[in-house]
Amino acid sequence: MINRGLSHYQSVQKNVAEFENRAFLEKIMEKGALYNIAFLQNRALMETILELPECVIEKAKMEQVEKLLLWLLKTQEEAKVS
Repeated sequence: MINRGLSHYQSVQKNVAEFENRAFLEKIMEKGALYNIAFLQNRALMETILELPECVIEKAKMEQVEKLLLWLLKTQEEAKVS
């Protein structure tokens, strides 16, 4: 009896999570239509993005990426000047 209850609970939780994801996707697509952003209106693309695993990126790594992007921007500006 306990195993069936656990099984039912897990299946219901999975359905609720899927429902929340669909509701979130619909809200994103509505905003995409409102602001006329094409890629936010692409259902297949947005479903793929929502299915990506969540991960944590260390602050130091983000700071390195920021420095690299700023350096690339500066280099691009210098190339335009010369």
